Amino acid sequence: MNTPLTPTNVAMLVNGQERYGIATIPRLYAQHWPDMVFVSFGRGDLYEWLSANHARTVLIDSTDRFAIRKNLLRAMSDYRRHLHLARKHADELHAPFADQDIRVVHTHRLTEQLVAGMLKEDGYKSVWQINNNSSPGRLGGMSRRFNHRLARWGADLLLPASDFIAGNWKGSSVPMRTIHNAAMPVADFHEVPDPPPMRCLVAGRLEHSKGHHSAVAAVIAARDAGCDVRLDIYGGPVDDNAYADQLRDTIRQADAEQHIELKGFCDDLRQRHRDYHLGLQCRIDPEPCSLWVCETMVDGLPLAASATGGTPELVQDGQTGMLYPAGDAEALAERIIQLYRDADRLKTMRHAAYERGRTRYLMDRMGEETMAAYNSLFA
Repeated sequence: MNTPLTPTNVAMLVNGQERYGIATIPRLYAQHWPDMVFVSFGRGDLYEWLSANHARTVLIDSTDRFAIRKNLLRAMSDYRRHLHLARKHADELHAPFADQDIRVVHTHRLTEQLVAGMLKEDGYKSVWQINNNSSPGRLGGMSRRFNHRLARWGADLLLPASDFIAGNWKGSSVPMRTIHNAAMPVADFHEVPDPPPMRCLVAGRLEHSKGHHSAVAAVIAARDAGCDVRLDIYGGPVDDNAYADQLRDTIRQADAEQHIELKGFCDDLRQRHRDYHLGLQCRIDPEPCSLWVCETMVDGLPLAASATGGTPELVQDGQTGMLYPAGDAEALAERIIQLYRDADRLKTMRHAAYERGRTRYLMDRMGEETMAAYNSLFA
């Protein structure tokens, strides 16, 4: 029988320049498993964070860089060059991996997945964690077929972050295990005063797909219905951003500047969750598996959330929050008004969100499921 793996047998390949989004996930693993090895392709925010937090890091600081194009056809035309570069980087990793008894390579993005595919050819187990959507109908289905073919070549196991994402990879014939994202606790549970005013927040980069305009319209409608609701909008950029200007115009026309504010980027948003009654997750296009949704539950902040993508797998409608149809500001306003008028229900949801977050969305659970997935490759 094979000896069970430990984090020392696993290397996670990352883009050292990343700061937000997927960069949060390697940080979670580094905090939970300080003995895991991280291979950083290039220097930058994530690499500096890993170094400052004493993670076991191998730096690939080559002048050769992947440049995966967003245009799929162009990306496919560069495929051979990318494979050549992936082979080079894989060869660079043999010596440090042998020294540290690495057996599993865990990746998140296409660039690192190509390297993992080369390492799979060399006998390592390749695990792809999938956190992004893929469009099944893109280019007449060519995108999906390309992804599936690539996965059959380069992955031993896929770890989609939601069942919604998993649906895009079912035809690949690669084994899959859905492992929802998680969050680290930052504070103990804190009860906020009963409204009014009801303090709401929405967070995310200021762009149409995040749906901040739905939050603004819903809060204005709730106020027009006689509810003392306030909204803080976190995210940016707030300057030189036509979408932010559009939000300001809407707020100004409703004479709501004192009640709806653009706060910009915030480095301590998690600490501020305790000061709000309700979070608004307003994503228009499908949300794969929102890290912010996991964080709000761990912090005990109930959500009125867009029922799109993987979010309905996280938020229990009517228990830990309320779901509404994506982009429907009128439906969102109805949820806000209901909770404003029923402070006891809002308080019950707060407790339920906290309990669900601490039971299902801490890193302990994600770590256990991930390690079980690794070991399944050697069963």
